[in-house]
Parts: sequence; C-alpha cells; structure tokens
Amino acid sequence: MNCWHCGSELIWGGDHDIEDSEDYDMVTNLSCHNCGAYVEVYRAITSEKKQKEIWEDAKEPSISPDASWHDDALDRVDPKKLES
Repeated sequence: MNCWHCGSELIWGGDHDIEDSEDYDMVTNLSCHNCGAYVEVYRAITSEKKQKEIWEDAKEPSISPDASWHDDALDRVDPKKLES
C-alpha cells in the first residue's frame, strides 16, 4: 500500500484486535518512512463463512508484504541469470 501523501511504500507496524467495537475486529497500523504519515486500516467484522470466502478468493499472499513491488520484480527475473 502506498502513502496517500507522497506515494512511498508504507511500512507495516502491526495488527491489533479490537474488542470494544460492534463494526470492526482488527486495526492495522502503517507508517511512511518518507513523509512520516501514519495510517490505520480497520477490518470490518464479517461472518466466518464470509471471511472464508474472502480468503479463498484472495490471491496468494505477498512474500514481502512491506514491498509488494518486490514480488512483481521477482516474477520478471530469469533464475538462470541469477545462477551465474
């Protein structure tokens, strides 16, 4: 996820359960190393069935969640060129 203000990749700070909300069950905090912005993303409470559907429909998780661009770059690398 990129920073709204400067476009740099946001750094994941952690996930935290929310117990006192009727609408959300988790908050993720992210920060920008470039401009210092701070972002919180709230996950809506869903039924167990709906959550399972969301996970099944999601693409394979990023091997580098703080730098998803890295995954795209890995897809374009020729492994044979790395061996030399």
